[in-house]
Amino acid sequence: MLMSPEILHIELVSFLLSVLFAFFSANLTITPDPISVSEGQNFSIKCISDVSNYDEVYWNTSAGIKIYQRFYTTRRYLDGAESVLTVKTSTREWNGTYHCIFRYKNSYSIATKDVIVHPLPLKLNIMVDPLEATVSCSGSHHIKCCIEEDGDYKVTFHMGSSSLPAAKEVNKKQVCYKHNFNASSVSWCSKTVDVCCHFTNAANNSVWSPSMKLNLVPGENITCQDPVIGVGEPGKVIQKLCRFSNVPSSPESPIGGTITYKCVGSQWEEKRNDCISAPINSLLQMAKALIKSPSQDEMLPTYLKDLSISIDKAEHEISSSPGSLGAIINILDLLSTVPTQVNSEMMTHVLSTVNVILGKPVLNTWKVLQQQWTNQSSQLLHSVERFSQALQSGDSPPLSFSQTNVQMSSTVIKSSHPETYQQRFVFPYFDLWGNVVIDKSYLENLQSDSSIVTMAFPTLQAILAQDIQENNFAESLVMTTTVSHNTTMPFRISMTFKNNSPSGGETKCVFWNFRLANNTGGWDSSGCYVEEGDGDNVTCICDHLTSFSILMSPGSPDPSSLLGILLDIISYVGVGFSILSLAACLVVEAVVWKSVTKNRTSYMRHTCIVNIAASLLVANTWFIVVAAIQDNRYILCKTACVAATFFIHFFYLSVFFWMLTLGLMLFYRLVFTLHETSRSTQKAIAFCLGYGCPLAISVITLGATQPREVYTRKNVCWLNWEDTKALLAFAIPALIIVVVNITITIVVITKILRPSIGDKPCKQEKSSLFQISKSIGVLTPLLGLTWGFGLTTVFPGTNLVFHIIFAILNVFQGLFILLFGCLWDLKVQEALLNKFSLSRWSSQHSKSTSLGSSTPVFSMSSPISRRFNNLFGKTGTYNVSTPEATSSSLENSSSASSLLN
Repeated sequence: MLMSPEILHIELVSFLLSVLFAFFSANLTITPDPISVSEGQNFSIKCISDVSNYDEVYWNTSAGIKIYQRFYTTRRYLDGAESVLTVKTSTREWNGTYHCIFRYKNSYSIATKDVIVHPLPLKLNIMVDPLEATVSCSGSHHIKCCIEEDGDYKVTFHMGSSSLPAAKEVNKKQVCYKHNFNASSVSWCSKTVDVCCHFTNAANNSVWSPSMKLNLVPGENITCQDPVIGVGEPGKVIQKLCRFSNVPSSPESPIGGTITYKCVGSQWEEKRNDCISAPINSLLQMAKALIKSPSQDEMLPTYLKDLSISIDKAEHEISSSPGSLGAIINILDLLSTVPTQVNSEMMTHVLSTVNVILGKPVLNTWKVLQQQWTNQSSQLLHSVERFSQALQSGDSPPLSFSQTNVQMSSTVIKSSHPETYQQRFVFPYFDLWGNVVIDKSYLENLQSDSSIVTMAFPTLQAILAQDIQENNFAESLVMTTTVSHNTTMPFRISMTFKNNSPSGGETKCVFWNFRLANNTGGWDSSGCYVEEGDGDNVTCICDHLTSFSILMSPGSPDPSSLLGILLDIISYVGVGFSILSLAACLVVEAVVWKSVTKNRTSYMRHTCIVNIAASLLVANTWFIVVAAIQDNRYILCKTACVAATFFIHFFYLSVFFWMLTLGLMLFYRLVFTLHETSRSTQKAIAFCLGYGCPLAISVITLGATQPREVYTRKNVCWLNWEDTKALLAFAIPALIIVVVNITITIVVITKILRPSIGDKPCKQEKSSLFQISKSIGVLTPLLGLTWGFGLTTVFPGTNLVFHIIFAILNVFQGLFILLFGCLWDLKVQEALLNKFSLSRWSSQHSKSTSLGSSTPVFSMSSPISRRFNNLFGKTGTYNVSTPEATSSSLENSSSASSLLN
């Protein structure tokens, strides 16, 4: 019986759908081994798909809560994909079932895995008392370790190899394990011992507490005694956790932080109080737990709201508690690493919290806090910037926030033709104002839906570290502007500040560089300059985004001073003169090439000289073009800057590696006299060394640093130093090659002056070898000297003298190669005379050749050459311009030459 067309059509469609479904659904393979860990340990789950065509991969808990993306990574391959969930510090919240989900349109492939997390205290959550204590040699001291939650743990104290029993004591939520340490158990007195608690859980996993330091001293030395603080010697300083000190505290809502005591006479005196109030300490512990939670995205909005309310209520308490202030800064720092997106409500809660801790009543507390922790203000600013970069308004109007101590304005780029970004901030109470302008031409380069956020702080400049050494002080608003999506396109921001600084000083436009001063932060003027100022206000232009202000520096030198201008002139003229000399060298080599490369030694020598000149010419050209662009305030896009840095790095390295090639070639010709290689082999080796090694170093440096966008410096097109030390990829090879070439020169000169039997090259080859020796001997010390000073200028904090010396020596760098690498060669001199001389000069040259009484103008015995000899300390001369030296056509008839070839 035949099937009808309609049924056939239906069957065909069903078959195709089943094939498509089978094609798009993935078979998932998940980590087979059971996962059973204890708190504090790490674990990972690998989920492998056999297809690579998916739209989304994510992980869920059994309750349907999405896992935050920072916990897993996904990679796509040609024949599949894999996603790995990694938890570095597990907590009880990670106990449960997890789903790995691959989605393609409406098709889902799911794999599940159970994770068992056994309770075990985290080391940072174990509180010990004492942190440090003095114990009389004939006395005893109570020691204890406490945790917030009870569990089935076996706890012992350990002192060296000795194990001490622990007694458990429960006080509401606080569980403590105690031991009465008897000093007589130690074999001798006047000793320091460390004691730790050891917690072991039901899974036989364990954790050690922080150590307690006990100083055993003779009883007669002790003068201070207190039942809570303990005993001590005169001048002894100890720290105690505030909850175990004389500060009132409740086990239900314990305080945090530490308090420092000093033994003065017979009394303990409070030296420093860094206690954290109970409500803020509770918030701090919750923040530490939140950042380890699998559902931190869902918890964060509620937490930020509770934080804002609590801080507003505790304003008076914060103004007198450095410890509580430091805890709030720590909380914001922890939470700023969590969100990928922040909505307007969350940002409002963050700024409300910041408004309280930047209030005038709290400024004195900031000063006390930063006596011990100098980077707290920088840490706060960095946290707020991270929140602002994550701000996404969505369909809501752009957020605007205005309070006494902080204001914020934002906008969202919706179209490809946005309006110019302009914001104004006014703080009448502080008599400060500021404007921010970003031209629409720069906004067109941003991605659609990018958020631009500007915040202004009138009091932040008072607590950010001032440059006291240089006598620089910020006296204006601090304004920070961020963009939600990073851009590599040219960018320029204009800011106008109300200037409250005293007149008569120099005004600088600066930004806060978080990486300065060992990552504690500092003011930096890179990429910023003063466009105009009339005393009452200052307009700054910067080519990057971050936190900006203006500095007054009454005693610092003016950037437009005669010294600064002179340095720029020397640099441009020097490199320009070097470029002209190198171009002349290449022209001369092209003219005389056939005449001077008739034997292998001369051919390889001139090949090296040409490539040294060509590499340095290209490198200097890149350098001077980029420097001119940046010095004239033009913005070089990120991609162009990376390309310029790569080529400058590559060609400068090529200069040094071709110098190394020249030295090694000379060393080979004299030492391995019985070994013979062809010209093509030598040439191949030379080019591999001269360009292959620099290319490998340059590419590896680029590949290792550019993915993290730390290949170049922030505002200079040159290798990064502060973040990655990429500059060492240039400095180390250059310095090594200079040292190697100097060593080769010494060995070669010694070999030439004292030849061994059977190792005598012919006069023609010996002339070439002498020319190489002179070139290496002169080029390497001179180039090494200039780059010795040059390498010092690329490191931060270099004295200006080194910059001036390097700039002056650069004037002669190309000239040295032209004179000593090219024109000092007798064959070059003779070839030029033969090429360009008139008949009168030709007859004179023929006459001098036949009589042997005259010498070429650049020969070693000529007046000009004698000046060079005197310059380099030669008291006598040696004549290498004999008639035999011109017999370059005898290469194949010379046995010495065949040995060297």
